[in-house]
Amino acid sequence: MTIKSVKQIHTFPDEIQSMMETFKDMVNYCIRIGISENISNLNKFSPLHYKDLSQFNIQSYYKLTAMSQAMGRLAQRKKDMKKGRIVKSPYISKPYLVSCYGFKITGMLLSFPMYHGDKFLVKLNEYTMSQLENAEPRSFVITPDSVSISVRKQVEQIIPENVIGIDRNLRNITISTPNQTVMYKTSKLLSIKENTSHVISSFKRFDVRKKKYFQKRLGNRRARRIQQHLHKISKDIISRAVQSKSMIVLEDIKCIRKLYRKGNGQGTKYRRKLNSWSFYELQRQIQYKAEWEGIPVGFIDPKRTSQLCPVCGGKLQEDRFHRRKLLCINCKRSIDRDVVASMNISYKGWSRFCHPRGLLVEAVNGNLENFRPVILQVDGSKLVETRK
Repeated sequence: MTIKSVKQIHTFPDEIQSMMETFKDMVNYCIRIGISENISNLNKFSPLHYKDLSQFNIQSYYKLTAMSQAMGRLAQRKKDMKKGRIVKSPYISKPYLVSCYGFKITGMLLSFPMYHGDKFLVKLNEYTMSQLENAEPRSFVITPDSVSISVRKQVEQIIPENVIGIDRNLRNITISTPNQTVMYKTSKLLSIKENTSHVISSFKRFDVRKKKYFQKRLGNRRARRIQQHLHKISKDIISRAVQSKSMIVLEDIKCIRKLYRKGNGQGTKYRRKLNSWSFYELQRQIQYKAEWEGIPVGFIDPKRTSQLCPVCGGKLQEDRFHRRKLLCINCKRSIDRDVVASMNISYKGWSRFCHPRGLLVEAVNGNLENFRPVILQVDGSKLVETRK
């Protein structure tokens, strides 16, 4: 069973806006009570304080959801406190409305309850309806300018016949499939981030409120552009995995931000560039899209993925004439380091998840007949370079 959310832009009238404000106040009220009485469990909170919500002029459907929303935030706060993190009391500042009760989708219309038993209708667009096919609606969330519907679908996970290894880098994303290597250029993301930083730094007006608003607006625009760019790449990767019935394998990247902290002897621009690397956003998109299609996703240790030859398993050396290439003395080949990493990730994933025989080195020499390697500039016709 897999779940995802479908978002649609929609503007709501003042009557619905007032319901959102009431719901926001109700959630904050429940949070205050939960903090004062040290309650973060819905089963404990509901019998004690459900009657207190009668002061809010809103349907009972939304009272139950408001308590659930508040207890979820308090439960996360308690987990963070146990881990020793510095936490603040949760507070809802923006109006919204959530419910999993009383709503219905009929044709292209979403209806949910209002005051005095009335129903409000929202017309759904073609994209939203296409995502609702063969899926069960579970809940809805509305904000002043959008509506999101959570849907659930029973997905049967495929049995992988191949493996796609993904190597994430700052300027490109390289994937290795059984019959070709694909390199997606992501240099555009660097220019988006740098240009946004220059524009923000050029704001000279001495007004803190205006400056924060300006920075927030440009930061949101930058995030949307990056997300859309990575969406095209992840969508293409998922389509390749579905066509070839492949499992997707990524590196388990952890603590990468600690390498670029202030005081490590690195320049400010270099640290800013590496700390703004959107490696997790691609991983997040691939995971939820693969889950929706029934494609398994695995993670392997990134250690030595760019140091051993994917063909013979020998140690690679840096090519003096080409900065981004590695030289194998045994194979007499010069291979792009990103292609090497993606191939070794594929071999690791194949030997660990699809054909477990133990994992000693990145290259599994016994499986080369089933998984033919592709070498950049050796099998040049099989390298595909795309610009998304």
